[in-house]
Amino acid sequence: MALSREGELIMEATRMTRIAHLSDSHMLDPRPSRTRSGWSMRVRFLSFGRPLDADNRRRKLSRSLEVARRTGARHIVLSGDLTEVGTPGEYETLAEVLHDSGIAPERLTLVPGNHDLYSAPDAWKWALRGPLAAFAETSAAEAGKIVDVGGAAILPLDVAFHQPVTRSAGCIDARTIEAIKARAGDAGLSQQPLVVVQHHPPFVRTTKAWDWIDGLIGGKHLMGLLEAFPHLFVLHGHLHCVVDRALSCGVNRIFGATAVVDDKDVPRVRVYDVANGLLTRAEVAPQRGADVIPIFASPGTQARQRSA
Repeated sequence: MALSREGELIMEATRMTRIAHLSDSHMLDPRPSRTRSGWSMRVRFLSFGRPLDADNRRRKLSRSLEVARRTGARHIVLSGDLTEVGTPGEYETLAEVLHDSGIAPERLTLVPGNHDLYSAPDAWKWALRGPLAAFAETSAAEAGKIVDVGGAAILPLDVAFHQPVTRSAGCIDARTIEAIKARAGDAGLSQQPLVVVQHHPPFVRTTKAWDWIDGLIGGKHLMGLLEAFPHLFVLHGHLHCVVDRALSCGVNRIFGATAVVDDKDVPRVRVYDVANGLLTRAEVAPQRGADVIPIFASPGTQARQRSA
């Protein structure tokens, strides 16, 4: 009996490590009036230009997870801004969508973005103890945590901090940099890609003021580690557009994903394969008919950049 396209992809994944990358789902609480009438001004400000449609955002994430699953990815990462402001109701909705996907929790890695801590300084820690507890083992917590996905090691980072909604920065502190350096220098991890997953891109913005408002504080130190360790890679979100950035070695080592919340009719899922010690963008052809796998974001795809 001939295998379906999905079956072929799953068999292919058993021979290699494939990672799918989603970001910026900006989930809403479908019951915003549980504590007040309608949506808060904070949510309205952050969702300016986007419909306040909790069900539609939920459908978009569900659809993207299904596409990621059907690529045969061994592991799926979600690189932050999972919720709009990080309230309990938003995290509960996110957890429902993740569980309903049927993807085993150990195959999912979650990291927080700036939106996920707008409600409270401990919002992410609360979520990992509460509605996201099933995903805590493979998600961002203590610095230096490693998630082995077979052929590659994922290092999920929490670079988010509590700040006003008028600011959207991240921060990678000295302790985290030292933890990354120690992992990158570990001989046992040097023969395979070490994949940092975080919300903010590591490169420094062109002006100090904009870097302080929307950049990654301490990012220059991570860029230094990327130059020093050729097996170190970064997957990020935040910019809502595709990023394929090469370093001095000429190899793409920094990859950014589009935003699930901005998807239209077709989900955009970034897919990477591990081969010859490198993490490379996978070529997944669009399909038609019963086994539809939508086209994926490519380096030529430009999306509206929005990070706040």
